[in-house]
Amino acid sequence: MELDQDKKKETPEETENVNEVQLEKQNQDEETEAEAEEADKAILERSDSVKTECPPQAEKQNQDEETEAEAEEADKAILERSDSVKTECPPQAEQLPDNVMLAGVKIQAWWRGTLVRRTLLLAALNAWTIQCWWREAKARLQGRKLHEVMRYRLRNLNLKSISKRKQPNQSSFL
Repeated sequence: MELDQDKKKETPEETENVNEVQLEKQNQDEETEAEAEEADKAILERSDSVKTECPPQAEKQNQDEETEAEAEEADKAILERSDSVKTECPPQAEQLPDNVMLAGVKIQAWWRGTLVRRTLLLAALNAWTIQCWWREAKARLQGRKLHEVMRYRLRNLNLKSISKRKQPNQSSFL
């Protein structure tokens, strides 16, 4: 029981230190909140000033349905915003003449054909390389087998000839 009472008792210096630490934490929290609010305001101001002139696809479809007067007003608003921020969007696809479209299709077909022929050529060259290696390996193996057969037959012939020579000599010694 006495230990609990000792723990509960704090000196005035300790309470002052705790109060000072708490005040410092509160000040830091207030400063960070103020900085966060200022940063948020700055971001909102920048986002309001930075607008692009490219409307999303849904707005494009809605503009087709709007009257001409409303479309002109929207164009004026976009132009005013684009004056403050110099951003350019990629040009939108325009309808090209049929002969240009046909030429584009022919170029694409030619390029795809070139890629296919290149791929087939590489495949044929790789197959040829493998075939050459296999023929060489097969010839090497056949050469080794032939060499072994010739060596075996030569041994047999030498043994027979030696044995024929020794047989007459053995009979003479007897």
